[in-house]
Amino acid sequence: MEILGYSERGVINALFYEIAYSAKSLHLSKELLTLADCPSLVEFSQRMTEVRVFIEQSLSDFGDADAILLLDAGDKKGVVFLEAKVKSSQRNEWKLEQEFEKFISDCNKGDKKLSSSNLFTQLYHKHRFLNGLSDIEALKKGIDFPKCSTKETRKIGNNPVVLHTVKKIEPYVENAWYIALVPDTSLALRDFYSDFRKNDKEEGILSKLDRSRWGGLTWEQVAEFCKKFELKNTKQVLDFNKGQIY
Repeated sequence: MEILGYSERGVINALFYEIAYSAKSLHLSKELLTLADCPSLVEFSQRMTEVRVFIEQSLSDFGDADAILLLDAGDKKGVVFLEAKVKSSQRNEWKLEQEFEKFISDCNKGDKKLSSSNLFTQLYHKHRFLNGLSDIEALKKGIDFPKCSTKETRKIGNNPVVLHTVKKIEPYVENAWYIALVPDTSLALRDFYSDFRKNDKEEGILSKLDRSRWGGLTWEQVAEFCKKFELKNTKQVLDFNKGQIY
């Protein structure tokens, strides 16, 4: 049987399933996370002993996550929220810097609302979700969001599958990372996150973020990773989606 998934969801599924069923799954997981432009995550990943992955997991009003990775490293635990974006065939380019500028612009304009499809909106929602885990009952009922949000309050609700996942994430909140998988260049990504981490005094919606925990990697890096470690199924899905990913 041959399975060929579509766009970022198809590649994300292929990638993590192929890693999971490999005899070298832990090693491959470490190598993949090492690609991220996020020093604290790279350092933590080298000590990993176990990984659990949730794909396209709903977090109710806080959005679906392309992937959530729960990392065990001895007596330490960590969670990675991974959000992926693609450059569809209808677009000439997709730039991380422009995505961030759109996010900031919509935050600051009184007549604008944050786009739910914006990368930084999605990661910001995951950040607020994780902060809210200190009081799950309040998270169920709803927590306040800024005026630029499309919802004044966001809640996790009472869906049993969502709550089951929330309970599994809860022990991992001591170390959290917010990682973007994007169709930009590695150089542009490094430049962006270098500036992003330096500008940690910004007020407003981003004022309470630990920017050292934010980072990213590119689809081109993932493609090279698949080639290097002979992940043939994922490479096949990437080839099938040529022009749709990056």
